[in-house]
Amino acid sequence: MANSEFNPKSKMEMRDCFFASDGLKLHYAEWGEPDHDETLVLVHGNRDQCRSWDFFISALASRMSRSCHVVAVDLRGHGDSDWSSKDRAYHHQDFVLDLAGLLRHLKKDSITIIGHSLGASMAVLFADSCPSRVRKLVLIEATGPLARKDEDAPKLLAEWLEGDQDQPEGYFYPALEDAARAIKTKFPLIPEEVCLHMARHGTKPTEQGWMWKYDPRLRARSLSTFSDSQIRAFIERIDCPTLLVYGGESDFVGSPRASRMSLFKNGRIVGISGSGHHVPHEEPEELAEIVGNFLWR
Repeated sequence: MANSEFNPKSKMEMRDCFFASDGLKLHYAEWGEPDHDETLVLVHGNRDQCRSWDFFISALASRMSRSCHVVAVDLRGHGDSDWSSKDRAYHHQDFVLDLAGLLRHLKKDSITIIGHSLGASMAVLFADSCPSRVRKLVLIEATGPLARKDEDAPKLLAEWLEGDQDQPEGYFYPALEDAARAIKTKFPLIPEEVCLHMARHGTKPTEQGWMWKYDPRLRARSLSTFSDSQIRAFIERIDCPTLLVYGGESDFVGSPRASRMSLFKNGRIVGISGSGHHVPHEEPEELAEIVGNFLWR
């Protein structure tokens, strides 16, 4: 069904769509013609949702010299997608499975993936596992999952077992504007209009007020336990052209993950000054310019 609330500059119409993966009903937003040869799949970060890409998509669409098919997915537990059952945690391989299910649903032989944070990490795992399915990669503020040491595994499992899996989300807001202010307070570099847009699509009304759509269990640390050497092995097998983007005001460059950027055989590294971790939300125009040049020039 078309949604007229957000009108990209390209005047492409947004459609809400669904597909099945691992017994779950998952949501994605779609722009352009599904039968187009070139498809861009956008994958959001942890506790985010697909409509947070709207401003970037609008900026990118205004720079397109040709038509394109754009898909922004809600990973399981996020946005308008189903949550995992209570007896299952959220593993990285589950999110990668969602990407594989999306490609089967779209009937696409290959795609370009643009991922932010968690989404970029899952794009790395998917591109290595299915190299023939990925034309190009755009990785924003991530070079794969956080590495775990062997001694981390017992601690992570204990934390999950000690948590209350039935505890409902405790963050309720009297109005959407209050939820938007919460985003702005935590991430001051995100413009106010973007915060309100994210709150509008990232919350749902309840009798107690507006609450976030994502599964509260996503606040727990992931039980996935890839080691640094395993993650590096994934990266070293990726041959497709890769654009690595980081925010100049984020702490990414000082993190252990930044050292992996040099491992990408066909990688290009770009920093965006004035932006923090949430580059697509904070600097969508500049990001679209950089991504457009990478994809089409």
